[in-house]
Amino acid sequence: MVVQLSYRKSLRWIPGEPSEPTSTLVLDVGNYFVDLRMLKADSSIDWAMAGKRTILSSSPLKCQWSKEICSQNTEAHDDIGEFEDLPNGDALEKGSMPNPDNNDEVQAYEEVWGSIEVKASDQPAWILRSKDESGITYVGKVGDWFQVLRKKEDGNFSVLREQRVEGRWVKRLATR
Repeated sequence: MVVQLSYRKSLRWIPGEPSEPTSTLVLDVGNYFVDLRMLKADSSIDWAMAGKRTILSSSPLKCQWSKEICSQNTEAHDDIGEFEDLPNGDALEKGSMPNPDNNDEVQAYEEVWGSIEVKASDQPAWILRSKDESGITYVGKVGDWFQVLRKKEDGNFSVLREQRVEGRWVKRLATR
């Protein structure tokens, strides 16, 4: 089973220049993901999504992300990306997805991803999904990181990111 923590180093909407205006952390456990992208400038949600990840091919690695919840309301559009290992150990992802800064037009992109080591532990990694009459919630924990994404029926989105530091959980990002 895949257990992985990834952080984004840069995003490039083709033909633009790469930049990284967000603090982006993705938790992958098995076939599920919890992806939270918060703007560095004001800690507001840039993009938050959760759902199922499917590996379409392993050589080259090509994945499809089916979003059950998405703060940009692009659940109907699955994202597909192909990965290439970079010499420094990072991964270059290329694909196309809706660009929220361009009226959700599907646009080619490149993202550079780094990995956070998940130390061997007796603590399990997990992603839980809950659905009730008020909305859908994804809760995930991998290593020392914990993320919660909740989309209410009215479309309101709330998130939480915490990190375990010296045995205590410290809130890194939160909205209501």
